[in-house]
Amino acid sequence: MATWVDSKFVGGVSELTLLTPIKRGKVVYTGDDGKQIREERTYEERLNEHLKSVQKRIDDGIVTSVSRIATIHFARWQILLPAHYLAYDTDKVDDRPPTPLDALLGLPKQKNFDLYRPWLLFTSNFDGDLKTYLNEFSALIANDVDRIWGNCEGYPEEGCINFDAYWAYAKKHQITTQAFFNAYPGLGVARIRELALFRERFDALVARTRAPNGSSSPQLLAEFDKFLSDNLSYPQNFPAIGGLFNAK
Repeated sequence: MATWVDSKFVGGVSELTLLTPIKRGKVVYTGDDGKQIREERTYEERLNEHLKSVQKRIDDGIVTSVSRIATIHFARWQILLPAHYLAYDTDKVDDRPPTPLDALLGLPKQKNFDLYRPWLLFTSNFDGDLKTYLNEFSALIANDVDRIWGNCEGYPEEGCINFDAYWAYAKKHQITTQAFFNAYPGLGVARIRELALFRERFDALVARTRAPNGSSSPQLLAEFDKFLSDNLSYPQNFPAIGGLFNAK
């Protein structure tokens, strides 16, 4: 029986770290006509291109699918190459036979990093528990999850829509976090967004009711009453499945 690790939970926020092996070789899939199609790019290249497209959307201010997860504080995807994680262990990497040009130039043998595979590292912080969080991935952004982890070994053939298989896959590849720090304990994403909106509205109130010389507007009391009325309501965009609202 597999031994699963648990996420750290600090101040209402959980963490997750997944390390999944990327498939070797060229991309192969079955087309709509049932025939097998082989691409020229590798699974690593396809994954890299997809993650770059996600980052471009973020850089351009375009909403990404992951933003639909209302409880997420932070997420990062990184492709770890052998040259990264073997940087200090090159003595343990088999030598690659020199090419004719290497021999002609008198260059030393090259280290054969091809013997080792790349890995996908995923780290995230989120409100609530891990199973609810991953269920949101399955329920809300399944296609995008499949486009990422479908490039990794052992990923369920039917994708994350089969939540039991997806849950087992994630738990199999979850690695232990030795230390996890939360700078804002007790503050969920919904509460943080509400407080940011409150500050924005408060600054606008001050701008409307305070003259440059420091005097108050005659409408201060009326404006303040309206401000209180507007900010006693629940926040907009209430979290989706598993979302937390801290009514303090």
